[in-house]
Amino acid sequence: MEQFADVPAHNESNRDPSDFALTNKNLVCCYVCRLVKSRNQFRESGCDNCKNLFGPSISSEDYTTPNFSGMISIMDPKASWACKWLHLGRYVPGCYAMAVNDEVPDDLQDILENKGIKVRHG
Repeated sequence: MEQFADVPAHNESNRDPSDFALTNKNLVCCYVCRLVKSRNQFRESGCDNCKNLFGPSISSEDYTTPNFSGMISIMDPKASWACKWLHLGRYVPGCYAMAVNDEVPDDLQDILENKGIKVRHG
């Protein structure tokens, strides 16, 4: 018999326990580094990788999106070949989106261009 972690959605008979996206609708990712956290976590502490990039005038809603595909969990970014391949090696350990499915908003794009930062998606 297959066992699953004790997650509330797994006890619901009408939901596939492997459908992580349906059970975590409040997750968003940073447009710049693709770090995935809950909306509340971004509101409270910002992006762990990009906090120096965004000033206090920019809301977490302006640099995050719920539209992302896939996720990878990273424990040791410097030692991981997957981090090197995905260009995540200089970031903090955590969960990262594999791809962002939204275009960067124009206001954010202007800020990033002024700082010489090019956002890579995919």
